[in-house]
Amino acid sequence: MKILHKMKVLITVSKMFNLTKGFVLLLVIGPLCGCEDVLEELPETEVSGVVLVKDETTAREVVNGVYDPIGWGESSFRVTSHAYEFWFGDTATDDAEKGSTSGDQPGVTFLKDFTSNGGNANIGALWAKHWVVISRANEALELLTGPEATISEELNLELQGEAHFLRAYSYSTLVKIFGPVPLFQEPLNQDLITERNFTKAKLGDVYTLIDSDLRFAIENLPLKGVRELGRANKGSAAAYLARSILYQLGTVNAQSYTWQDLLDVTDSFIAQEYGSYGLEPNYALIHEVDHENGIESIFEVQAIAGSDWRQRGPYTGSQWTLTQSPQFMGGWGFNIPNQNLVDAYTSNDPRRPSVALAIGEYAYGVQMEESVRNNTGYYPRKEIMDPAIWSGGDDKASPGNIMKFRYADILLMNAEAAYHESQFAQARERLIEIRARASASTFPIGFDPSTPDQTSATGFAPLLESDIPASGQPLLNFIYDERRRELAMEQLRFWDLVRTGRYISVMDNLYQTGANIEAHTLADDEVYVNPVPVFPIPSQDAIGWGIEQNRGY
Repeated sequence: MKILHKMKVLITVSKMFNLTKGFVLLLVIGPLCGCEDVLEELPETEVSGVVLVKDETTAREVVNGVYDPIGWGESSFRVTSHAYEFWFGDTATDDAEKGSTSGDQPGVTFLKDFTSNGGNANIGALWAKHWVVISRANEALELLTGPEATISEELNLELQGEAHFLRAYSYSTLVKIFGPVPLFQEPLNQDLITERNFTKAKLGDVYTLIDSDLRFAIENLPLKGVRELGRANKGSAAAYLARSILYQLGTVNAQSYTWQDLLDVTDSFIAQEYGSYGLEPNYALIHEVDHENGIESIFEVQAIAGSDWRQRGPYTGSQWTLTQSPQFMGGWGFNIPNQNLVDAYTSNDPRRPSVALAIGEYAYGVQMEESVRNNTGYYPRKEIMDPAIWSGGDDKASPGNIMKFRYADILLMNAEAAYHESQFAQARERLIEIRARASASTFPIGFDPSTPDQTSATGFAPLLESDIPASGQPLLNFIYDERRRELAMEQLRFWDLVRTGRYISVMDNLYQTGANIEAHTLADDEVYVNPVPVFPIPSQDAIGWGIEQNRGY
């Protein structure tokens, strides 16, 4: 059973009300959301915050509320807009286009072209929800470490570990999109709320906090499977630490990491020191509802059908399915794979139809159609859901989890680290493992319209080990390409291109936007390994918080 990451939390911890899903705490976060209406929400009952950490059940529910905002999509919180990481990780790259019609969410086009400004609602919505996570995490940590917390020490440290993990999760998202941001490690006091005069921390300092949070989580969280599905665990914290190290090695390496550091973390992960993980045998089934939270899953945002997408929460369903599914299957048709991505696959790679489904091909027996909302000829198969489970229309919230981290990424990070440490045989071994799973995979469910509820064999010849270069730059290029093929449309492409110094040239070659991107790279007193392009900070908060807008905006 999935845990519901779908509750609100207070920042003053002075009020609480009860909904059917459990205790729900009132959010009071004026300076961190830039809007006063959030303060006007009225509770039904009042309970002192310290009471919440005297009881195991309510203490867990305090931390449950920290999870809630990471799954927010379109809502009335702050602005009615769409807060999705795929706008940045997929659409703003060479893998995908905005989709839908030109007049629908035009701000996403500006993001991709790097011609946006701080008034872009898509930016504001994503910025806001992650500050809510951070604020709720800080309040939970203050309660749990305070003298009134009387739950057992073991549970207390575990819950602190979840809060530290979630704070790291949101800070890592913010720094990859916006660059340096303010650091908040405790709830805001009234003086800070009144003054609203914050400063950006250095990018390296933000990563230092992220890694400290993740190491605390590794130390204090249980292994996968000990608690409810969906909670952060030792493996998810270790995986995000590995990803943090990977990004720092290619952006700002203030902590002087080496590739050996990344190799050590991922070697330990593969040795199952952080829990039992492996590859799902069939690539085509990874994103199916029946295979959620499986052996390959490291962290997923949980979802079940139910809540009205227009409400300010609590949320239970995901809007990612609605936003990215084809219009003729109840969706809006955004974030569509393009030909450039499809060309990265060989004709015998079973992953292509599980990533980019072409017009004329089938999903669950439904044929992909031409549409005014699709200008590439491909649909994102990983986000298309069985119509028997979710059919769109008035049902805006699907039960499909949002996959955020899976074991294949650990193997590919390990391959890249092994390459840089001249352990070419190990790098090739990881690639062979990834490609062997791909070769053994089927077409996705319903690709054969005569069997709409079943997979079907591809008949493809296997991907050859001999295609993998032995060493040198060709091997590194192959690792980059394999990451793209394996993890396509999972919101990682933008940051893979940035950290490897390829983003500007790739986008300039395909879209002639290199000059725009270059104008918005970080340029301060930190030393950057590669150019780091960033998006604008929402204007009302750049002004209201007293922080400098990002370069070029």
